[in-house]
Amino acid sequence: MAKPSSENRNREYTSLSSEELNRIEEILKREPNDLELEIFSRLWSEHATYKNSLRWLKLLPKKGENVLVEAGEESAGAIDIGDGMACVFKVESHNHPCAIQPRLGASTGLRVVTRDIMAMGAKPVAFLDSLRFGEGKRDTAKWLFEEVAVGFSEFEKGFRVPVIAGEVFFDKGFNSSPIVNSMAVGVVPKDNIVRGIAAGKGNKIAIVGALTGNDGIDNDAFTSDVVNNIETKSLIMDQMMDVTIETKLLSAIGKFVDTKCIVGIQTIGDQGLVGAAIEMTQRGKTGMNIYTDKVLCREDGLTAKEKLIAETWGRILICFKPEDEPIIEKIVKVDDLPISIVGEVTDGKTVNCYDGDSIVAEIPFEYVGLGDSAPIYEREYSIAKKEIVNIDIDSYPEPDHYPDVVKLMTKSMNVASKKWLCNMFDKTLRKESSNQKYPSDAGFIEIDGSDKSLAVTMDCNPNFMKADSNIGTQIAVAEAMRNIACSGGVPAAISDCLNFGNPYNSDVYGEFVESIIGLSHACEYYNVPVISGNVSFYNQHSVEGQVKSVIPSPVIGMVGVIEDKKHYTTVSYKHKGDMIFLIGRSKNDVNSSEYAVNVLKVEESFPPYYNETEEKELQQIVIQLINQNLVRSAHDVSNGGLFFNLLESSVPLEFGFDITSDAEVRKEAFLFGESQGRVVVSVSPENQDDFVDFMVDASFPFSILGHVTKGELRIDDEPYGEIKDLKKQFEGRLKEWLNEKFPV
Repeated sequence: MAKPSSENRNREYTSLSSEELNRIEEILKREPNDLELEIFSRLWSEHATYKNSLRWLKLLPKKGENVLVEAGEESAGAIDIGDGMACVFKVESHNHPCAIQPRLGASTGLRVVTRDIMAMGAKPVAFLDSLRFGEGKRDTAKWLFEEVAVGFSEFEKGFRVPVIAGEVFFDKGFNSSPIVNSMAVGVVPKDNIVRGIAAGKGNKIAIVGALTGNDGIDNDAFTSDVVNNIETKSLIMDQMMDVTIETKLLSAIGKFVDTKCIVGIQTIGDQGLVGAAIEMTQRGKTGMNIYTDKVLCREDGLTAKEKLIAETWGRILICFKPEDEPIIEKIVKVDDLPISIVGEVTDGKTVNCYDGDSIVAEIPFEYVGLGDSAPIYEREYSIAKKEIVNIDIDSYPEPDHYPDVVKLMTKSMNVASKKWLCNMFDKTLRKESSNQKYPSDAGFIEIDGSDKSLAVTMDCNPNFMKADSNIGTQIAVAEAMRNIACSGGVPAAISDCLNFGNPYNSDVYGEFVESIIGLSHACEYYNVPVISGNVSFYNQHSVEGQVKSVIPSPVIGMVGVIEDKKHYTTVSYKHKGDMIFLIGRSKNDVNSSEYAVNVLKVEESFPPYYNETEEKELQQIVIQLINQNLVRSAHDVSNGGLFFNLLESSVPLEFGFDITSDAEVRKEAFLFGESQGRVVVSVSPENQDDFVDFMVDASFPFSILGHVTKGELRIDDEPYGEIKDLKKQFEGRLKEWLNEKFPV
């Protein structure tokens, strides 16, 4: 095979630096051929190696007494949830594809994260999403939002697994560059967790699933680093939107696990067959031979290169003992899945790729992907000096009429109900349960055959990230834990998705570093490990001819365990006359709140008040109150402040509230401030004395706000209307926005 000159190689393999090209020659002890350069280029990408982020990701705590599979060990992480069961979960990004083909990008984003937990033997039981779009005054934001919603809905209905929770934010910092993160949660008997390993000299390697095509060969499919020339073939569109192959693979994997005929399973993703082979050999510390002429293809004439690096969806790579081949063949025949036996395990340290009798590539596994000797860089970073506003609420005039402020705030896309989006999803996929009738701070997953259940959430407020990515990230962790606690669960573990701009920009990289430092600190303080995750760089857009990064978005996906599902707690008020209490203390603080953005027109300010010591104690108190059956509902104070906390608890059953504000705090800060460490609970009259006794013994700040009404909303004896009327505004805002016409 002809070898390119050094000058030509630099032009052709633009993702490789001159230093990296020289390093490849040192590794191979010879000049690489074109195919080897292509493979190194792909397996030295950020997505494959985390070369620009791994230095800092190593700060994150990965271990815990319930951790079964740590971050980096497999495609997803796993925790022991008791009763012999494990939860496998993972968050992934699909931002760049969604900026171009949002419907397809959203659907395939769910597919990507689902395959990671499926390959570990887990049965997918729920999806969550965390979404960021541009400002609501742009038709682009509407188009992206609607198409992403449709993409999620189509995959959910096709795969028959529900979307049960999530979050949505709108801000001009995401104009034309949406953040679309998806979380998949699965369960599996902990003894049945499958590893993505190739081991045992002579064991066979096979592709199971879709026939290989020329997808993603020459930048014609979605890439994980910088997105450039993308022309997605219609065949890819049809194939990606059809989840039939995924359902067949899920069935086959279950049978592989039940019959114990598998050594290891690895999904075939962006790095193709060779990338999957590399991952399996790295875990097994063994070599592999791959024979490209054995790969079954959906079209004639594919070259060895195309077979090795194609990104065809719906394929897994399996390792099995030769004597188990009849069992494998029987299973795939029943599930109507093609199988190509394409290689075998060796005792070497390379993946040798053959085309007929000729070796076309030799890749030492320890030098690529997440291999021990793969490149890891320490990028220069700086902490940008910003003139950060600390809002002095006392320097602003108090609003004349607070009900008018509520009307204005309800227009905000970020505090308005997301009912329109929730209605896109298929409620019939969720089990009928009294626990599922009302909304909650975290999604609820029942575990078959167990009294336990799971509480799951995704959190990160972009407003808090604008000025301080360290504290903003800590708050994201705290809020996720608060949501789990308010739902009756004990936080167990995290999967993160770190969405940032260009890592070669020192200020952007500084935000990333600060966020990691904040995440590491919070996880260690709250004793919650990070068991899986993803980094998405190059999220940026053009503003008046300048490339700007999106607002830093370190999304926190969290799973908690509810020991007894009868303790699952919702936000809804359930009885007129129940008392409403605030646990925690309100502050004279509107920093980074929706009130500051929408009323005061201060778009960037310090993060709100946050005290980690108070936060930890608050969460423990809430969990105890729920376990002792002292509260009917629990809801944390977060986006929009206390007023929207009360409104969200009133809407489901159309109850109202009558409360008194805190005279020591400015009323707008009391109602709309987003200071952390606060939870509102409703308590039945018969439990009121026990609740007060508990809180007094706990020596934690609390106060009575008022009581639940039949439907009227009153604050300080001032009427704010009937819940039925405000509910229409609150729940109708998103649909109203989608019907609005904006100038092009």
